[in-house]
Amino acid sequence: MTTMETKINAVLVHLFNDALQLEEDTLRKAGITLTIREVHILEAVCAAGENNTMSSLAGKLHITVGSLTVAINTLERKGYVTRQRSLRDKRCIHVLPTEKALETEKVHQAYHLNMTRAMMTTVPQEQLDTVLEGLEATWSYFTDAIKEEDP
Repeated sequence: MTTMETKINAVLVHLFNDALQLEEDTLRKAGITLTIREVHILEAVCAAGENNTMSSLAGKLHITVGSLTVAINTLERKGYVTRQRSLRDKRCIHVLPTEKALETEKVHQAYHLNMTRAMMTTVPQEQLDTVLEGLEATWSYFTDAIKEEDP
């Protein structure tokens, strides 16, 4: 690796790891004992609106319906989601957030807002557009890589 590749790699690795660790610590301090994966599944459930079927959620999360089923079983047992069979198509199951899930999502979204605002205050205003372009390019790399892996 070149020196620049080594530096960028180190920043990306530490950024992802530290962001997840801080997110987990923030949730724990708020009394939320879910895993980060469970919280991100809840985030998808809360954001899904009427597009809250197991298959659509699994697609959005880039996981199999089987993997989602295991996670939803756990979240349902913990009181964060309920399942409701569609009245129009009995084969279709809708996943709905409970009040407990909505409260958890408020804490989770507050963490993300605080993280974003903190990052924005450390970067000079005139450099924010450039930072955003770099982040968008990085995001594009990841979304393209995910699309290549999806069948």
